[in-house]
Amino acid sequence: MPNLAQKFAQVQSPELSQKRSQRLRQITEKIIGLPTLPTVVTQLISVVGDPASSARQIARLVSTDQALTAKILKVANSSFYGFSREIATVQLAIVVLGIEMVKNIGLSVAVLKRFSEGKEHRLFDRQRFWAHAIGCGVAARMLALKFKERRIADEAFVAGVLHDIGKLILIEYFYEEFSEALEKADAEGLSIVDAEEQVLGVSHADVGAWLAEKWNLPAHLVHAIAYHHRPFEPDAEKPEDLVILTHMGDALIRHLRVGNSGDGQLASLDERVAGMFKKGRQISDDALFEELGIGLEAELETAQVFKDLENDTEY
Repeated sequence: MPNLAQKFAQVQSPELSQKRSQRLRQITEKIIGLPTLPTVVTQLISVVGDPASSARQIARLVSTDQALTAKILKVANSSFYGFSREIATVQLAIVVLGIEMVKNIGLSVAVLKRFSEGKEHRLFDRQRFWAHAIGCGVAARMLALKFKERRIADEAFVAGVLHDIGKLILIEYFYEEFSEALEKADAEGLSIVDAEEQVLGVSHADVGAWLAEKWNLPAHLVHAIAYHHRPFEPDAEKPEDLVILTHMGDALIRHLRVGNSGDGQLASLDERVAGMFKKGRQISDDALFEELGIGLEAELETAQVFKDLENDTEY
């Protein structure tokens, strides 16, 4: 998998890609004590990625962490997944939900807990941030199911939850610079990504994708984080499905004003992505959002289980 510097070089002029890559390196080198995932989650990602791994082996690994096990089972039994039978063991969760889904639940739970507390700013409320992030995940998952992309529905949820994680790195490790970007976006009516690039030289998408790489997350998740604002940046011909779903999920949640992730901007929808969903119909973006948003409010209510995880004291 190419790293971010290589990806930048593929899609930008040599001068711009070098400058941006150098700035990203300068920023990330200042991060002392890289935010880490729990060991069992890191191992879970690795084991699930190994074709030789068995469901029994994965269940045994997850079961070594009682707090994580309890949270996975809590989510698996929630109305978000809607199974009629009780899922009482990790082994059964793997059978009913599948290995990938169990991994994705574990990853979502771990990230929510890892970043549930930290620095804030008058323009960056952590609870509203997570409302936006979870909302984006719910929207991306719903869109995947609506448009017969069930194979990546749960990855779309994780991508939505993680898409803005770079902001949490910036506010924790670069508080002054990120605060300046927040104030600039507010005063000048800029998107937060534009303000970040003016102040820092890179965006939260760049930093978030860097962190996802350091966590050894799958390449498609790294790309969804890196390109959720500019889905055609890496491939102007055929952007990845997960990138498209994350971009549209973010735009839809912004349109509905669910939470707030650092700026007051409404949906920023790429016209080519809009065209994919309009399918040749001459309708406005607002009409498209209304159409795509049908059923979303009910889906957001079922995702309350993820918001409740922030208040859990364990793990």
